[in-house]
Amino acid sequence: MKTLEISKNVNLHHHKTEKFNDITLSFRYKNLISNTNRAARTFLTQILNDTCIAYPTKDAVTRCLDTLYGSNYKVLRDTYGKLDVIEFRLSTLNGNVVNEDLLTKQIDVLNEFIYHPRIMNGLFDETLFKEMKERLVLMIQSFHDQPGNHANDQAKRLFNTTQELKALPTIEEIKSCTNEDVVKAYHQLIEDDALDIFVLGNYDEEDVTARIQSKFKFNEKHSILDVLDKNIRENHDEIIEQKAISQTRVVMMFTTNQTMLDESYPAILLANGLFGSFPTSYLFQEVREKRSLCYSISSRIDNYDGLITVQTAIDGKNYEEVKDLILKQLQRIKEGDFDDELLETTKKMNINILRSSIDSQKSCLTLDYREVLFNDSLRIENVIEKLRQCTKEDCINAFKQVEPKLTYCLMQEDHHE
Repeated sequence: MKTLEISKNVNLHHHKTEKFNDITLSFRYKNLISNTNRAARTFLTQILNDTCIAYPTKDAVTRCLDTLYGSNYKVLRDTYGKLDVIEFRLSTLNGNVVNEDLLTKQIDVLNEFIYHPRIMNGLFDETLFKEMKERLVLMIQSFHDQPGNHANDQAKRLFNTTQELKALPTIEEIKSCTNEDVVKAYHQLIEDDALDIFVLGNYDEEDVTARIQSKFKFNEKHSILDVLDKNIRENHDEIIEQKAISQTRVVMMFTTNQTMLDESYPAILLANGLFGSFPTSYLFQEVREKRSLCYSISSRIDNYDGLITVQTAIDGKNYEEVKDLILKQLQRIKEGDFDDELLETTKKMNINILRSSIDSQKSCLTLDYREVLFNDSLRIENVIEKLRQCTKEDCINAFKQVEPKLTYCLMQEDHHE
């Protein structure tokens, strides 16, 4: 990947590859979560995904994308450590395949969506704004109707301020968000957010650089240096709430006291594979397979935040037993109670996942962005090599720093004592 700074804190990243038939343009705007309005930015992802001045209706957008052989356009919002990121992504068939200059139209279309939203007299179209508000309220209601989603969201809110800011906006926040708030968030995005532009596919780098510099005008952006967050929480709290649901949901959150920039990153990745991220892991084998105490169970590591989250669906009467078993499996890893065969199997699984991650455009862009946010040492090849070199002692030492900090239980009403 080659990088050019085309304005202050605006960087263009070229990833030339013949692996895909499409050329993908990805504009990623980033700001600190603490500086942003999550409800307003959530509105933006909906409004800017559906319309702009040139294409004011969903049908007009569809017709436009059809002229580009069914291009895929998305506006996405995500968080990375302390960052709130909004991405505009447009994937279009490489013009060389059909002997047409599709790249010019692709760049023009993306420019329309990003820089020419339906703002008139200082506000978004009012009918559009009300429609999006109704849609977002329904989306959030639907999200919380799923017990697993609700439990995970509640655990984030209860963990600490940083995680609370990453949770989905509340219905109350969406209802109270004004048109003025969303316009303000849009101007902050365009004028202040640092910007990384990715081009992925088979193309002429100099030609694309010239086209982007000609079409887009960038002002100087604010720099953002602090990305990772080693979440701090002093005590381990247990919180039980009741709801009329068919299965009890348990979310346990652990601090790793490590991030992906630490030397122990490959070891913590591997140790979590032993703990709960694969069918061969202790959580799956001991809690689900041997004792049939849960319907599902897994552990997920978030290296941007230094957290491991275990989620499981159980019968409420088994809550105490399952909770204790999860902590026992954590202790087994810390004490090195695993053999070399399981370690090697888990290494292979991790490596296979990493290798397959470069087979899709979405994954390639995710990995490219990770390299940009941190450094080249996080390239897949380097992580795979370090995984191969990980020893049993490395896994033990990495997991010794893992500490349980929050247990949240969304309990079936008839099982709460």
